[in-house]
Amino acid sequence: MEQLHHFEREIDFLRSKISKMLLLVTESLENSIKSLESRDLNLANRVLEMDDLIDQTNRDTENEVFQIIGRYTPLSKNLRYVIAMIKFSNDLERIGDLACNIAEKTVKVIENNLDFRLTKELKDMVGTAIKMVKEAVKSFSNRDLELAKRIWKEDDIVDDLQVEIIKLVENKVKSDDSFQPELISIYILLAHDIERIADHATNLCEEVIYIETGKNITDVL
Repeated sequence: MEQLHHFEREIDFLRSKISKMLLLVTESLENSIKSLESRDLNLANRVLEMDDLIDQTNRDTENEVFQIIGRYTPLSKNLRYVIAMIKFSNDLERIGDLACNIAEKTVKVIENNLDFRLTKELKDMVGTAIKMVKEAVKSFSNRDLELAKRIWKEDDIVDDLQVEIIKLVENKVKSDDSFQPELISIYILLAHDIERIADHATNLCEEVIYIETGKNITDVL
């Protein structure tokens, strides 16, 4: 009984690390978008600097998980839950990397004096992706299968917005002689980065389903 109490206490500590990572990553992601929209080089550099802290938190989480497995040899759902924490941490770390990608685009926009504008489609895409990440972690913390299923399905919204953005860029290139060619890669790669963020959120949802049911998400929809 005492061992179970210690195990649950360490799981709570791990969950707090995941929550800390979520705060760091969402702050980094939101700041990267703000830096791009407002051409704020200092904010972009802050995002790039924060990446080391996110990476270290990910490594700490991985080490703690391995220690827990070694100490308690959890089985079945408990084992799936502990291992999923590594996957959660890794996905959040990769989202942090994608925030850095966006911050690097801010640097490129400023250095090349590009006339970048954050379109409505991009704003909607970012808002949906950030919501998906936050809600996916919430579904994990609360073991909420229905929330995980709902968030997983929202990936289609992000995919559709990515297609719209590519079409907008194509139309700009054809119809606007003043459209700077360097902006083509900025818009398309930015949309790709955001789409990848949403993909990592769906990965988190898939883990929630697997932890609780031992099944793939497509088998329970």
